[in-house]
Amino acid sequence: MTELQQSKYQDLQAGLPSELSMQLAEVTLALGSAEDQVTSLFNRLKECESCGSSLAELGVAVQEFGEQNPLLCKQLGDAVVKLTELQRQTTQVAQDKVSRLKKVGYVVIFHLMKAFILAWIEKADDLISGNIVWTSASQLQEQIRAHQALLRECRGLHGDLEAMGEREGQLADVLQTEGWSQQVKHLSRRTEELQQSAKTRFQSLQDASKDMLRLEAEVKSLHAVVDQIQVALASPDLNKLSLREQLTQRQLLLADMESFKQQVASVQQCQSALRLPEEVVASLPICRTAQSLQQEASQLQHTTIQQCNILQVEGSTHFRPSVHLKLYSI
Repeated sequence: MTELQQSKYQDLQAGLPSELSMQLAEVTLALGSAEDQVTSLFNRLKECESCGSSLAELGVAVQEFGEQNPLLCKQLGDAVVKLTELQRQTTQVAQDKVSRLKKVGYVVIFHLMKAFILAWIEKADDLISGNIVWTSASQLQEQIRAHQALLRECRGLHGDLEAMGEREGQLADVLQTEGWSQQVKHLSRRTEELQQSAKTRFQSLQDASKDMLRLEAEVKSLHAVVDQIQVALASPDLNKLSLREQLTQRQLLLADMESFKQQVASVQQCQSALRLPEEVVASLPICRTAQSLQQEASQLQHTTIQQCNILQVEGSTHFRPSVHLKLYSI
């Protein structure tokens, strides 16, 4: 198994339930032990191969030596034959052990991949079965990131499932693996279902987040306009002016309040375009804020018109508001 795969499983282990984490730790340990043994045996095989080369060279040397010493050559030749046979047997034993350990490794890797996929399925099931929190754009974006991470983890699962099928085929002649194929099919089907559900929710979250960001921006803009008018009307400097100047300033503010109409219309448009469940929209904090701001804007208009009427009476002038604003609701 590559270092990348090992890192993937180790990273996953930190966020697993204790039972799955323990299983993953066990199979990882078993895999590491098998890999260590295979490495050791490979080193021995190399030594055996080196011995075989040395014995072959020795056999040639004995034959050359035998031309001059026939009797001694036979003894040496018999010894070389015995050593060669021993080397062959040792090599065969090592090769058999390597083959068995490889199969053990296949079993361990199969269960390691299975544990990883089961962990992803559990994580995906928990995320997808939970209710979406529609409260604000920031919360929607947080959920988008969670779904992105889930889908990113899913990218490697199809390769793992294919590898599990290959391991089942490699072991079918030495182990009872009938149930393995069914396990792979079940995991593949469940993974595909959850992946599609995650993609659907991810798209819904993205749509809702875009709409919510636009609505929040429009409400913020309306809030700024209302605050600006409120500050101007509450300014102590305004009350220091003469009655006629106060009347003029309030008439100018009434003209500025024409922007309320456009701001409220923009908020209404964004609110009606929200791609959220209808039962959720009315209870959204941003919608309640928008409603409150509209009421404040309407009240500001009423109050300012009344103040203008009072000022024109006190100033003994006939006042007809030069600006007529309709009141509207969100």
